[in-house]
Amino acid sequence: MKDDQTKHHPPDQVRIAFGSCNNQNLTNNLWEVITKREPIAFVWGGDVIYADIHLGNDWSKFPPLPIMSPASPERLRSFYNLQRSDPGYVKFLKDTNASIFGTIDDHDMGMNNADETYQFRRESALEFLNFVGENRQNAMYQRAMKGYGVYGVKVFDFGKVRDNYLLSDEEAAIDPDVVGYEFINSQNKKEFKERRIAIFLLDARTNKTPWGHGFDAWKRNYAGDFLGERQWKWFESAIANSDASLNIVVNGLQVHPFRHPNANTAEQWSQFPSSRQRLYDAILRDDVRAPILVSGDVHMAQIMRKDCWLRNDVSATSTRPLVEFTTSGMTHSWGNVFASSEKFHKTWRYFPMHIMSKSMMTVAHWIMPMPDLMVSSKNSGADTQLHLYENGGAEGAKVGKQYSLEKNFGEIEIFWGNRTVAIRAFGEGVNQSPLLSASFSLDELSGKQTMPGAIDNIKSYQDSGGFMLDGRIIDDSKTICMNHRGPPSIIHFTFGILGMTMLLSFFLLGPQIFVCRIILNRFRKAMLSQK
Repeated sequence: MKDDQTKHHPPDQVRIAFGSCNNQNLTNNLWEVITKREPIAFVWGGDVIYADIHLGNDWSKFPPLPIMSPASPERLRSFYNLQRSDPGYVKFLKDTNASIFGTIDDHDMGMNNADETYQFRRESALEFLNFVGENRQNAMYQRAMKGYGVYGVKVFDFGKVRDNYLLSDEEAAIDPDVVGYEFINSQNKKEFKERRIAIFLLDARTNKTPWGHGFDAWKRNYAGDFLGERQWKWFESAIANSDASLNIVVNGLQVHPFRHPNANTAEQWSQFPSSRQRLYDAILRDDVRAPILVSGDVHMAQIMRKDCWLRNDVSATSTRPLVEFTTSGMTHSWGNVFASSEKFHKTWRYFPMHIMSKSMMTVAHWIMPMPDLMVSSKNSGADTQLHLYENGGAEGAKVGKQYSLEKNFGEIEIFWGNRTVAIRAFGEGVNQSPLLSASFSLDELSGKQTMPGAIDNIKSYQDSGGFMLDGRIIDDSKTICMNHRGPPSIIHFTFGILGMTMLLSFFLLGPQIFVCRIILNRFRKAMLSQK
């Protein structure tokens, strides 16, 4: 919204765009669409660049894992400069007045599946913040300078006309490194700002516990951590301080799903259950309004939801929803080629990789239980006078399971007049309908109104079975969160994994067996001709 900052009244609706998984060496056709949507901010959700280099695959493991060359600070700087000069990105920056900020994931940190063992963590954080133009005096930059990671909070206030709707750290009065760690709102009732948005940026890499190896990679690590104690204390204090009407929590990795038992194959918060539970408990405070999770990493878009309730509240009869919006794959996705390496996009390898990518993930969504995914039906229209589509399928978008394998960016639009929020994923078509679209009221997201399809048999799940696949209930947890379509079936999950393993084996081994058979036949014919 290029001219919104100079209008004589604050906007009645605002858009915030999100994007992740952007290889600086591949073409990004989404910038034109993003520019046309006129967001007030663009939030990077990780993998702004791919600074590690693919050297091959480790075929001693199944599925085979990529062998990557970690990035040096010089390579990081060079690749950020390349992205900064991308024509589409340059035009987007020129044609909009959008604020640019975000956080990192593994490839822009500089190492595949990066964690606390990466030697250039501090340098990587600073290169990213320099790329987005973060003010060096801000608390976020100062933390990165000390090697703590890339985390912070950005607050927009549309309650009155301002020269800049993005508040300074001091004006926002949320960041505990600015206002103190005394939970300034804990003693007094908060005065919520009805047109304020807080966007929390978490770094799930700099202080992350490494994944296990061998058999340990297949086990849940209840001692594993994503944020580190310093960042945890910061986030728990910051979100407790928030007086915003909408609280968006951004990090690189998916929070809700459990897609695969091997952490090196599918990185997800569910592999460290205690850490994920701590995140839920912080976000689901009674005084945190309308929280939404935003994640990236997986090269597809998904809209997911868990229904949550206070663990020790025996009188609880209703749940509070927690929606997660994954938007990932700006330059490569499962719908074209999931791999980021140029050789799979610009050589003969593209076609077979395209077939394998799209087939694999389409089948995965068919045979795997994914009860966190929202599902809309052809007959489900707007459920209230506000014309809300809580399960998706709005605005001509996809009906059914709410996922898209196409290259995409995300958007959250807030309508202040009727207090509703729309979540959308857009593809490369400038004038096309969104790939995914769902809408909610702020009261539904805050748990003040029941969202359609909510779990209604809380007591049957209270400290009982049905949680095995999603991790056991943490002993000191304050909340319980369950996939809104119920717990997954262990049998369904097991057969799904077996089916995916067979399909992957077909794609990986089938061509090699075919080539071997051709060579053997030719060798046999050659031997026969010599007799």
